[in-house]
Amino acid sequence: MPQDRTAPDTAWWYPAPGETVDWLAWANALPFCRDLGLTCAEIGPGSATFHMERSTLTPNPNGAVNGGIVAAAADQVMGVLTMRMSAKGLLPATGSLHIQFHLPARAPLTFRATALGGGRRTKFVEVVVEDRNGDRCATSHGTMIAGGSAGPPLPSS
Repeated sequence: MPQDRTAPDTAWWYPAPGETVDWLAWANALPFCRDLGLTCAEIGPGSATFHMERSTLTPNPNGAVNGGIVAAAADQVMGVLTMRMSAKGLLPATGSLHIQFHLPARAPLTFRATALGGGRRTKFVEVVVEDRNGDRCATSHGTMIAGGSAGPPLPSS
């Protein structure tokens, strides 16, 4: 039986302890990524790519993914990339989020996150959302605060 990663005694929001972190496996195991239908295809120190095959909620009448779902997904992608860029134990929080919609977001969607700079705790991230034709349908910018969320202490190794 698979481990319940949302159990209160399990720090699912932190990568598994150890010398190296399998960031891809960690990102794909996050409950909110699964809730949104997001899968992480790649994640590096300053960029990440996620895919959403279909909306997990009813699409808009024009067949597009609802803008609130697109914004939530972009925010989640920003949080994952910020976690990857941050010092161990600093759980990120969204300081600000701005999203601009250019075209209807018709699935499948691709979310391309890029770090735009920042410091030890403040991170600036852009997420470009591409529709099923590869056209940019939304652009999101966020200010993420590493250590801005008060999670429980890191699990002991």
